[in-house]
Amino acid sequence: MDLALPLGSLRHHSPNESLARPQYRKKQGRMGLRKGWPDIEVFVQRHWFYDNIRWAPIFIELKSEKGRISDNQKEVLQMLDEIGCYTMVCRSLLEVEDFLKGLIKLRC
Repeated sequence: MDLALPLGSLRHHSPNESLARPQYRKKQGRMGLRKGWPDIEVFVQRHWFYDNIRWAPIFIELKSEKGRISDNQKEVLQMLDEIGCYTMVCRSLLEVEDFLKGLIKLRC
């Protein structure tokens, strides 16, 4: 993503995988981690969005081909949609690229 996103973009991966021990998961919750939060957050400067696309934060949930969206993930994605963010569940790198290319000018 660092090679493809426009210069000045910011991306972040939220560490909410369920592989952590229960004690650590509780600590993450106390620190503000929200269950169901998308895997990747992307922030791009306004001038990199296509003219007909309004600026908004971009959120991507990554799943394997057979991966399922949890109820928490559905709820968070719906809430982000309702407040005007762009969201997508992607099951391949090509899907991520196609989603982003529909919104912003990628470098490669």
